[in-house]
Amino acid sequence: MDIRDHSITLVSVIVGLGLTELLANLNRLIRSRRDVRWYPLPLLWAAVCLILVVNLWWGIYLGAIGIATPSNAGAFLLYLVVPVLLYLVCAAALPEVREVGAFDLRASYYASSRYFSSLLFAYVAATMLQSYLAVGHLQWDAVTAVLRVGILAILLPLAWVTRPWYHWFAATFMLVVLSLRMMTQTLQ
Repeated sequence: MDIRDHSITLVSVIVGLGLTELLANLNRLIRSRRDVRWYPLPLLWAAVCLILVVNLWWGIYLGAIGIATPSNAGAFLLYLVVPVLLYLVCAAALPEVREVGAFDLRASYYASSRYFSSLLFAYVAATMLQSYLAVGHLQWDAVTAVLRVGILAILLPLAWVTRPWYHWFAATFMLVVLSLRMMTQTLQ
């Protein structure tokens, strides 16, 4: 195995653990379904997280992410910021159901939404920075640049805005934009 294989393996393990956390929390919610007072917004965010995981793996496969070609250990450490943040985002998207009895998914979401949205904002900002550092300049077309800046502009207020409509808007916007992005990415 060369450095590329080692790098991709470590990133895959980190991101895979994040996906495991996301799916395990979903499984716990489903298993406790009779005790859960359901609220679909965290499930929408979980779908966003799933797409982010697939998008990162797809980006690694296409070679669009510099994680596979670090120039030194320091650069590799900087590239690990994105997968670590994605792990944290996935782990925070759905609550852990550990207690016996009634569980309110809505209350749990809004109690931790500042943490989750801050992580999500940091993840998106880190992917933008990593993209810039990989080639030394932004190589996006105008539409991509506007979408990325728009995503950051929509995510930033989530840490302070407590209005449910805004959280729904942000989650729906993210799901639509990321879904469209995934459908338009092709093999090179």
